[in-house]
Amino acid sequence: MAKLIKDMVRREYCHDCGTSVGFEHEDGCDNEACTDCGLQKISCGCEDVNSRERWAGIPRLRMLQICEEQDLYTTWSDGGWVPAQKDDPNSMHDLNRAAAVLIREKNNV
Repeated sequence: MAKLIKDMVRREYCHDCGTSVGFEHEDGCDNEACTDCGLQKISCGCEDVNSRERWAGIPRLRMLQICEEQDLYTTWSDGGWVPAQKDDPNSMHDLNRAAAVLIREKNNV
């Protein structure tokens, strides 16, 4: 799989709904992830989810791809998040470490 990190550019506005970094996506935005299941909100099927994802400047799908490329997974253990293996049934993508990798890569270019 090709590395996508070098091609990532932080965008001030969401490409679909136009919201700014730090603000919630608009209803029907195809770039918003469900805060409950993590899938695309407009098609995930979750009901009664009142929270909204805020635009971070990088599409969630790209951050998940970085996690996959770099093997970045985490799990909750003893009151904190710790690195985990992909095959751990309690693990999830470690978006915080993915963001750190992205920042480091962009600063070294």
